[in-house]
Amino acid sequence: MTGDIIFVIAVLVALSVLYMFGRRHKPVVKESIGEIQPKQTDHGTECCGKHAVCEKQKLAEARMRQAQYFDDEELDRFTGRQADEYDDDEVEEFRYVMYTMQTDEVREWLECIQARNIELPDQLKEEAYSILNGQ
Repeated sequence: MTGDIIFVIAVLVALSVLYMFGRRHKPVVKESIGEIQPKQTDHGTECCGKHAVCEKQKLAEARMRQAQYFDDEELDRFTGRQADEYDDDEVEEFRYVMYTMQTDEVREWLECIQARNIELPDQLKEEAYSILNGQ
């Protein structure tokens, strides 16, 4: 009987931990004042065949969108910093955020940090593009 109670408690704790990690980086839309809406363009539904170019274009267009936060407000202190100016600990902060979210949210997160004028560290760009291309 004691073993059953311990098992039930362990399962509840495990589910609670999984629930908390699942909520860690869900997007939270925050209102911004004076945002300029991007010009709507029709790129069609098919890819142009230049995947890296398409991805970079989508990320560039994201600068004009309203900022979303993925529970990563701590990264706001890097606003305006150049991509090659991060130290190893700062790169690890970005890496932690990127790998604790769902892989299908990475594209939105990259758009989000770009809209907030935060450059992804150079050391993580290849990893990010690999995640995007793996989707």
